[in-house]
Amino acid sequence: MVVAAGPDLGRRVLVDADVTVGRGGTEALQLTDSAVSRHHLTLSPGVDAAGRPAVIVAEIAGVNPVWTLVEGRRADVRQGNVLSDGATVTLGGTTLRIEIGSSGAAVPRDRPAGRSASEPPGRATMEMDARVTEGSDRTDRLASLAALGDRLARCQGLQEVFKEASAWAVKALPASRALLLSPDGRDILGAATDGAKSDLALSRALLSRVLDERRAFLVRDVLAEPDLADRRSVQVRGTVGAMAAPAQNLVFYVDWGAAEAAVRAPSGLGPADPHDESALLLLVCAAQLVSALGQSASERSQLQAAAQRGGARGSKARLPRMIGHSAAVQRLQVFIERVAGSPATVLLRGESGTGKELAAGLVHGLSQVADGPFVAINCAAIPEQLQESELFGHEKGAFTGAVAQHDGVFARADGGTLFLDEIGEMSLSTQARMLRVLETRRFTRVGGTKEIQVAVRLVAATHRDLRQMVSEGRFREDLLYRLSVIQTELPPLRERLDDIEPLVQHFATALGEEMGRRIDGIAPDALEAVRRYRWPGNVRELRNVVERALVLGDGPQLELDDLPPELVHAAPAGAGAVASQVTAPGQIRTLAELERDAIVAALAATAGNKARAAALLGIDRTTLYRKLKDYQL
Repeated sequence: MVVAAGPDLGRRVLVDADVTVGRGGTEALQLTDSAVSRHHLTLSPGVDAAGRPAVIVAEIAGVNPVWTLVEGRRADVRQGNVLSDGATVTLGGTTLRIEIGSSGAAVPRDRPAGRSASEPPGRATMEMDARVTEGSDRTDRLASLAALGDRLARCQGLQEVFKEASAWAVKALPASRALLLSPDGRDILGAATDGAKSDLALSRALLSRVLDERRAFLVRDVLAEPDLADRRSVQVRGTVGAMAAPAQNLVFYVDWGAAEAAVRAPSGLGPADPHDESALLLLVCAAQLVSALGQSASERSQLQAAAQRGGARGSKARLPRMIGHSAAVQRLQVFIERVAGSPATVLLRGESGTGKELAAGLVHGLSQVADGPFVAINCAAIPEQLQESELFGHEKGAFTGAVAQHDGVFARADGGTLFLDEIGEMSLSTQARMLRVLETRRFTRVGGTKEIQVAVRLVAATHRDLRQMVSEGRFREDLLYRLSVIQTELPPLRERLDDIEPLVQHFATALGEEMGRRIDGIAPDALEAVRRYRWPGNVRELRNVVERALVLGDGPQLELDDLPPELVHAAPAGAGAVASQVTAPGQIRTLAELERDAIVAALAATAGNKARAAALLGIDRTTLYRKLKDYQL
């Protein structure tokens, strides 16, 4: 017997003995329909007048009537009625259909819902209810996966996708914990528990299996695994079983304890073991679904932020967006979505060229003040004596040259977001004034007496180590505490190697449109060269390299010859041979000799350009000048 319509669509039970139907926990077919009584009716196996297998209505105990259709008309079902193959009965808002298998039992386990036993295999027309509801029973795994896809498609951001998917896994599999991890397993992108415990620590021994081989695994009994049974992490959390599935941008990991392992579906309602091979297949499909729809949700949230910024400033120009799906970028995207809704001050740390202003723009575009202005200012570009004037404004006649009243960036950003880039370059006197502004959002213009109140969301950024600057007396400690309410570090490009190819393709397409050139891709040897380079200038430097290649090249691909010499010679082909000679007995050279040769090679590769040579060596230009003097080069 199959639930053909209603909130429990797709559930089924084998009628080989008395079967009770209702909402009660002891019913053989437990329904969630509120119009069904706790015990509504009892069905028994039997035969019809012709001696064929059928189902007998043994008892009707529900408040609401049970009815069927006879020649298109509604007819009440009464105790003792015989239900033949294909017959339907309705109780409340649920319709049950009788399906007799070849063995005479109603609904064999391997027969799909919606098809009766009498239907020939080659039937040209079939019908089934195509609605997918979240109330579908977890044993109907295909419907559960479809419901997950429907929920994820409605998510507006990456964080929401991870939250929905992890909550789904706890209920659908079932599991005590569900974690969505970065591809390297180092970061938790999303998590859910069954409520009994909130511990999100991972068993690295279990996770290492999927990370090492990038294959899905299922361990039903970890205590039976010699390399896992004695692990303290497994014993402390009471883990009985676990499974994990990798996808392109994440790893879906779940584990369960004794309570979840003991769950068994009632007879005929699903697999006897909820953690079987089909459950692992379900997790694999879910991981792929989350990975794909997570990318779409991330792009939607960035488009939303870009649309808000573009609409606020009335610009139709192409707005930048975050490119890539590496673990580092996913961490940053989830961070931005989490903090955007809060009015708290955000501090972005990272090397030059990592995209701090882009991240600040996304925080603004996804925030509650997205309709307001987004004002960005680089503190390093403002002379020290003009910093207070640029930040807070000045009155007419406040100083020589102040011929008119001037609104500072705080006033211009009122009702929106102010982005202070390179805040580590702010003078100590200006830092002192910033303290009260951050606390009260009140200030006075230079030379003025009237106090001005503003509502500004502040995002600051720096490439410097502010704590070290505090210890050196160059940055106020109390200001650092007020700035770093929420902080994160943007990853350098050398930690995002998987994002280099999509970044190159993005810049080639965008810049190619401006230049009237079409680029189909990047040659394999050129891609290898850009991947092994250290990228001290990060994404900004990569963009400049792609622009240079577009200007100098003329083919449909970016070739190795189109790249600057420092990229081509970043890892000389003979490096391995040199290493083997250095380690040979009797030929070990001093570190000073090796350093001198490296400097000479870098200068040769960059045609004597000291700035590029320093970047290639990974040192500051001043350090290079000092070593050139030391080695008399």
